[in-house]
Amino acid sequence: MKLHVERSTGNADSGRPALVLLHGWGLGSDIWQPLVPLLVSHFEIVRIDLPGLGRSLEYPQPYRLESVAAAVLEQVPEPAIWLGWSLGGLVAAEAGRQAPGRVRALVTVASNPSFVAREGWPCAMAPEVFDDFVARLDEDPARTLASFALLQTQGAEGGRETLRLLKALIKSLEPTALAPALQLLAEDRRDTLAGLDLPMLHIFGGEDRLVPAAIVEPLAAICPEADLKNYAGAGHLPFHSHADRFRDDLLTFAGGL
Repeated sequence: MKLHVERSTGNADSGRPALVLLHGWGLGSDIWQPLVPLLVSHFEIVRIDLPGLGRSLEYPQPYRLESVAAAVLEQVPEPAIWLGWSLGGLVAAEAGRQAPGRVRALVTVASNPSFVAREGWPCAMAPEVFDDFVARLDEDPARTLASFALLQTQGAEGGRETLRLLKALIKSLEPTALAPALQLLAEDRRDTLAGLDLPMLHIFGGEDRLVPAAIVEPLAAICPEADLKNYAGAGHLPFHSHADRFRDDLLTFAGGL
């Protein structure tokens, strides 16, 4: 499967550890562009557009997390740190399950192993809210994406700047698998995360309207060895609003591997 991939340099022998960056639903790998200058001297950065999103037009049918992760793994033969934001966190965790020898460590940002609330897991979106979002996407994709961008930035520090970035990126893309990719967020992947035997860092935003920061406590129960951080004032994109802190935390984590 052909996916859009961008590397920070063409030199795979640079000596820097490889860092795979996976974006969230409705966007593409360009969401990471403002972060690249902060990381490029420390990592060999690999940015991948997920199947059917961003500039990756092809996608598996049926659209399943297992096949999405497998397609992404094909693009990264070398061992790497995998960093996934939101939906990208689910993909990165599944990649770790499929190929633990190639996923050196897992970093998730504003990601939830179960984005939809269920018994024993209340720190997530109510099922009826998710179902309404699915229906609105079917009726008016452009308007739904605009509302989704606003939701990601409401109440967050630097929210206006982040919202401008999201709107520009959404306008520039024509994703082919919006609806099937959205359905991945309805899955319960707690067992996948709990079953991983590798270093993990999970970062959340204190003002995130999609993944509440209260998730830290229940997540610590299923991933007791993981490092969990909550950025006060951050929304759904803490790597954008708190870029310097994010870089420092990532470098500290990577330095301990």
